[in-house]
Amino acid sequence: MTCCLNPYCPKPNNPDVNRYCQACGTELIPILRGHYRVIKLLGEGGFGRTYLAEDIDRLNEYCVVKQFTANVQGTGALNKATQLF
Repeated sequence: MTCCLNPYCPKPNNPDVNRYCQACGTELIPILRGHYRVIKLLGEGGFGRTYLAEDIDRLNEYCVVKQFTANVQGTGALNKATQLF
């Protein structure tokens, strides 16, 4: 599975053969930052989403990737959300 990293995608899981997300049309990123393969969405909350991933630089060891997507207004609120994240 390849997971869509669009924070607003309603169905982020896609077959590995897809180049674009079948739910939202976003281009899929097979390898994030050169060594993380995002497998599936684990959960989401007020500040973002959490994904299960494999670290291909560490013999495909499982890890977690967190995506910051706080929906706040104002610099102060954003700074606080960043701090809490």
